Amino acid sequence: MEKLIQTDWHIHTALSDCGSPEATPEAIVQAAHEAGLRAIGITDHVIRPRHLERPALTRKALPADLGGLQVYIGCEADTFAPDQFSIDREYAATLDYVVMAASHLYLPMIDKPGAMTPRTMAELIVRLTLAAIGSGLADIIAHPFGVPESPYTFQEIVGELKRDEVFSIGHAAAEAGVAMELNPRYFRRAPDAAGWLFGCLPGVGCRGPIYATEEELRAEGITPDLLWSIEDRVSAGRGG
Repeated sequence: MEKLIQTDWHIHTALSDCGSPEATPEAIVQAAHEAGLRAIGITDHVIRPRHLERPALTRKALPADLGGLQVYIGCEADTFAPDQFSIDREYAATLDYVVMAASHLYLPMIDKPGAMTPRTMAELIVRLTLAAIGSGLADIIAHPFGVPESPYTFQEIVGELKRDEVFSIGHAAAEAGVAMELNPRYFRRAPDAAGWLFGCLPGVGCRGPIYATEEELRAEGITPDLLWSIEDRVSAGRGG
C-alpha cells in the first residue's frame, strides 16, 4: 500500500514564538528526509508587521542541497475580524501558499465579546473562519476550533456548535477550494467531538506525521485524494 503521509504543510521554525530553538531550516529538511516525506511547507507565524520578513529569512537559510525534497515557503497568517487579516493579497502573492488561523482568540487584536463562554467562543470562531475562507488569502484553515491558551477545552467549544454552522463552514470551504486542517491530536483528546466536527468538513488538510500515524488517518477515512497539495493553491488568485 502506498504511503499516505508524504507531505507536511504546517511547520514552524525557531522564528515563530512556538517554534523549537532547534528548528532551523536545515534541521527541518533533515527531519523531513528521515520521515520519508516528498514535500514540506514552512509556515512561520505572520501576525504582526515585524513578522513579515520571516518567510524571506527562511528562504535564505534553506540548505543549497535539498536532496530531492520539495520545500515550499508560506506562512500562518491570522484572522482578526471579518474584514481584517494579518496579511494582504500582495503579500500572499510572494508566498507559495498560506495557512490561516481563525481561532487564536488570545490575540489582543481580536474583538472579543464581553463574556467569553464556550458558546460565544464557538460563534466567534465560526464568523472568523467563514471570513478567512472568503478572504481569498487562505489555502488551509489551521486547527479549526482549536484555541490555544483557552479557559475551555476543544470538546467544550465544539460541543456548543450547531450542525448548520459546521455545514456552512464545510460548504464555504468546498466552494472556495480551501482545505480544513485535520489535527489528529484532537481525536486523542476529544474523539467524539472531533469525529463529529471533522466528519462534517470536506476537503481535509493533513498536518503531518508528527501528529498522525498512517493508521489514525486511514481510520478516519482519509485517502490520498482528500489531502491538500501545492497544486490546489487558491490564495492570491493561483491554483485551481
